[in-house]
Amino acid sequence: MIAQEESERVSHSQDDVSPSAATQSRHAMGADYSWLNHLSRVGWAWEFLRRNPDYRGDYARQDDRRDAALWGLKSFEDPLLDARHAAVFWRSDWCPAVLPVTARPLLRGETSSLTEEKLACLTKVLPHHDGNGADVLFNTDGRLLQLELTGSASFAEVALSAAVIPMPEPASARVLAIRRFTHLVASGSLRPMLYPPERRAPRLTKVLIALDCWQERQSYRDIAVRLHGQRRVDEQWNDPRDHLRDQIRRAVYYGRNLMTGGYRQFLH
Repeated sequence: MIAQEESERVSHSQDDVSPSAATQSRHAMGADYSWLNHLSRVGWAWEFLRRNPDYRGDYARQDDRRDAALWGLKSFEDPLLDARHAAVFWRSDWCPAVLPVTARPLLRGETSSLTEEKLACLTKVLPHHDGNGADVLFNTDGRLLQLELTGSASFAEVALSAAVIPMPEPASARVLAIRRFTHLVASGSLRPMLYPPERRAPRLTKVLIALDCWQERQSYRDIAVRLHGQRRVDEQWNDPRDHLRDQIRRAVYYGRNLMTGGYRQFLH
């Protein structure tokens, strides 16, 4: 029995998890996972990326933006911030939901497309190096809209127009971004109905929990208890068909895959 239990210990090589990542508890990651059920696809990309030990190492060093670009980002963001609070600027060539927007000076009698006073969401601005533009991120509880602004480093006191063509593939993310932008200009808010939750959210939440437990070096059995409860594990763990064990192994494997590059699927 002791040998069997030891064999169920999750295997980690020295490179699998950095010491800092291994000591990150679910309190740091967020013990409450229920909010993930309402998270949009881009938010899921960040949730898996921020758990990557290599990304955490790059964030700690923050040499320059070229390192951030390797992760699909325009700048580093603190991996301890979840998708509701993080300001994650994705590269537009990785994420079609990043909307190119052109700013021009106001004509006589025109008013700004967006004003700080009108907005009912958090706003973060990332100026471009050339000073002729900026990325602007609007966020309300994880509902996000990122604009890639050219012609001005500010969205105030300018007229804004979104580029409709050329349309990237797949076009659905860009079309949805345009609808979100149109509603933001009209109302100053990010409309919840334009942010459909990821249909796989219940499964992905379990995968994320399994990944957090794996990074804490918990055994497969302990992970199963966290996901399914002690009673079910006591009844099924030693079932010769191994259904429950295989389910946990697959969840950990899938989580590691999403953490180490698979998160890109959520950006399209």
